[in-house]
Amino acid sequence: MATPSSADRGPTSLRVWIGILVLFGIVLAVLFLMRSDDPHEATIIRIATGLENPRGIAVLPDGRLLVVQAGNGIDTDDATLETGSLSIFEDLNRDGDYDDIGETAPIFSQVASYNTLTEFGTGHDEVGGLGDIVVLDDGRMFMTRDDPSVGYAPDGSPRGINVVEISSDYTIEQNLVARNATLNALAFDPQAELFYIVESGANRVIAVSTDGSVDVLAAFPTLEQGQQPVPSGLTIDQTTGDVLVVLFSGQFVNESRDVVSYEPGASRIVRIDPDTGSQVDAIVGLTTAVDVAVDERGNIFVVELTSSDPPPRMPRDFDLFDPDAAPDPGGYNRFAGRVTMYPVDGGVPVLLVSGLDSPTNLTYADGVLYVSVGQGTPGRPIIGPGGSTRIIGEIYRITDFLG
Repeated sequence: MATPSSADRGPTSLRVWIGILVLFGIVLAVLFLMRSDDPHEATIIRIATGLENPRGIAVLPDGRLLVVQAGNGIDTDDATLETGSLSIFEDLNRDGDYDDIGETAPIFSQVASYNTLTEFGTGHDEVGGLGDIVVLDDGRMFMTRDDPSVGYAPDGSPRGINVVEISSDYTIEQNLVARNATLNALAFDPQAELFYIVESGANRVIAVSTDGSVDVLAAFPTLEQGQQPVPSGLTIDQTTGDVLVVLFSGQFVNESRDVVSYEPGASRIVRIDPDTGSQVDAIVGLTTAVDVAVDERGNIFVVELTSSDPPPRMPRDFDLFDPDAAPDPGGYNRFAGRVTMYPVDGGVPVLLVSGLDSPTNLTYADGVLYVSVGQGTPGRPIIGPGGSTRIIGEIYRITDFLG
């Protein structure tokens, strides 16, 4: 009986190994597609439209929503033109949205806002003003405010960058804390009786007691390309007690000496031990993460402002309020925002929704996610998936994401 020679065995063995490598490559490709491109069959519903830079959302015990709107970004002394607000949203006719007459009741309105393009020359159409909000068990509310137009006190401290306390009957009581750097987001830990607040302009997170005492919890170093980390959102992981902080990643100068808005992949979520202040990367490789939420199981949800490469920056003299201006993305590509779930068991990340127009804030409550979209000057021309359109502030509800 003839036996295979070594020459016969060699090509066969090589073909087997090639087959194994090809199969391994297919498996890797499938896993990559699951992570990056295949939206989970979550239910996504638009529940409010026609808003002006909606930001923080809090769900009241009776199911109504508290919604913060930063406003239109107009720099003016005429308060009637200012549109920053805090409102209660109530679905009176139970049709699933808040767009009907009488379903939005302002608590505060005509609050000042500003645009970072005209105020600081950032190259981005970004509106600042009222931002995030939390509601305590006793009914008190705390809201971030960023208003450079208020000016500065004699000691040099800003009058309009603070966290304000709002009583259960919706009157402003006092400032919890005033700071020198933009306060973009806050969270409250009822066990420790501490507020955690991001100071975006100072690249750090502070811990604030209910009497206003301040300690710096953590500061963040510059990132790989030399850009500022720019913490933009945070939440408390109730399963561990850790504070999760979003590092948006800011502008940097590339090798050609051009100012670039952001580096895809540099943004991340950092986990901070509130007792020691030590920090570790929890999620990396993000593009422009702006907010984070955690559910009761410890699943992490991340919203990214955009998920594509940066477009050219806007010129500082761009007329944001010209209705006939040429469409411009405003420093970040439009309709490229997304929400992703990172399972607590370390499983493959699940893309819940993509194609959002510049989302900014994410809230989780009782199995539901709320995401605010439409960053920028309200009504300004932009290019959408179907052609020319305009910036519209909206809120979406996401459910059925746990399968």
